[in-house]
Amino acid sequence: MRKEFHINSRNGYNTMPEQYKAMHEQIGNARFLPNHDINKGIVYDIKPEYGKGTIQIYNLLGNVMLLIYDFVFSEDIITVFDLAEDYFEIEYCIDGCMYIEEEKAGDTCFGPNSLSVSLSQDMKGIIKRCAGQKYQGVSITANKHALSSYFGSAGVEVWNDTIENLGDQLRSEYYLGLNTPPETANIFLQIYNCRLPIKSRTLFYESKIMEAFSLIVSDEVIKRERFRVTSLSPYELQRIKEIPQMLLERPFELPSLHTLSEKLVINPKKLTKGFKLVYGDTIFSYHRKLALQRAASMLLDTEKTINEIAYDIGYSNPSNFCAAFKKQYNVTPLKYREASLLRNAE
Repeated sequence: MRKEFHINSRNGYNTMPEQYKAMHEQIGNARFLPNHDINKGIVYDIKPEYGKGTIQIYNLLGNVMLLIYDFVFSEDIITVFDLAEDYFEIEYCIDGCMYIEEEKAGDTCFGPNSLSVSLSQDMKGIIKRCAGQKYQGVSITANKHALSSYFGSAGVEVWNDTIENLGDQLRSEYYLGLNTPPETANIFLQIYNCRLPIKSRTLFYESKIMEAFSLIVSDEVIKRERFRVTSLSPYELQRIKEIPQMLLERPFELPSLHTLSEKLVINPKKLTKGFKLVYGDTIFSYHRKLALQRAASMLLDTEKTINEIAYDIGYSNPSNFCAAFKKQYNVTPLKYREASLLRNAE
């Protein structure tokens, strides 16, 4: 079984909220947040016949719409989209996956820690959320001409001169989903797990969106400068991109730099410089942040104990894990899990 919806912005972005509302009302029951302006925030509880979970929607400054997803559908949900170039969306996947197919950019399975930035052109395609596949993520949707408020005194030109100015291939890569640096991923996790009082959440969300934009721009600027200074061959680039997953798969057998160099057939000096060029961090510092990010997902989505999660990501001493986790997320693993449970109980 499958359910199909159509989203079209050809008649202007202002028609989009009503289209989303109609879709959400068909698959979910609306529940207004307590002590909250109904025009600012609403939760849709997925109807039992479609699955389970929630979709939270907040209307922010500049008519920006923030959506927080946490659901599993019992049948395939297909969204067919036909969007004009004034449509803007950033989406971050925390866990689970969905299938994206776009006429010009191509297709992908959009999964954990992927960040998608919409193409600044007409787009047509489908998004498929498969039956039985959970999805947790954060989406920021807006008319791109209304984003200037989120760039402060720097102006939206800082975004236009970097992200919007990329070549077609890179823009397609941004749309289909790039691996997200830990600092940027942490912003979306903070949005997802926000436990501030209802009335102050929108201010928090707006500040985090501004922070996310600044980091996305900064990462691209830094990346350009590094590529200008150091060039990598396609082979070297591909092999370096394999390192994060290699390290996650064997957390208690982390290789030395020399071993990595031999395995990847890349000069050690070029390997370290190349990794920092691509990821903006040293190999093992990046691995530690990525491992803690994986731990954060497990705290949300599994019933494993904190000791088990610590071991899974390479910490034999749970106390060391808790200290490292608190340093990165400003909260203990236990409090992080409790906040998620409270959010789901709202």
